[in-house]
Amino acid sequence: MAQRRTLFSILVEQPWWVSALAGGAFFAVAQLIFPPVAPWVALPFFVIALYVAYRQMRTISAREAQARLDTLREMSWEQFGGLISDAYRRQGYTVEAAQHAAFDFKLIKLNRVTLLQCRRWKVHQLGVGPLEDLSRAVSATDAYNGICVTAGAVSPKAAQFLPGKPLSLVTGAALATLIGKIKPASNK
Repeated sequence: MAQRRTLFSILVEQPWWVSALAGGAFFAVAQLIFPPVAPWVALPFFVIALYVAYRQMRTISAREAQARLDTLREMSWEQFGGLISDAYRRQGYTVEAAQHAAFDFKLIKLNRVTLLQCRRWKVHQLGVGPLEDLSRAVSATDAYNGICVTAGAVSPKAAQFLPGKPLSLVTGAALATLIGKIKPASNK
């Protein structure tokens, strides 16, 4: 069954100025029909415009994200592991290296354990196998959830595997934003 979409859910996915333009149009129409309510009719659209503008300011461009992902793929495991560990430490996690076949790090925050798998960060397409391994490890260790990190795309089969599992993916722009600015790897 297709998920119902509202006008506001559509506007949240658009550039900020689309919501502002819609707010202006609704204000003008309401001003002609019944002026006292015009500001209140337009207010939700302007709030959405502010929210979307704030969110867009905090994200990086597609070109910058791709440059960061390319730099990540050039890194050695030691460099990448240190970088991803630091990124999660900045978010308040305690990071412990793990010697396990299904995951690389244990992230602990608020007494919840999250298993982090990122050894396939260089692949161009992540398959379902690593996600199945991580899912089994989450169940076996009673972890709260699992996170899989990859600089590549996710196969359709892997995407179909995720719903209903305590797993999440960090890919593309989300990964580039997580790691922050990095210097190009000069020594491999």
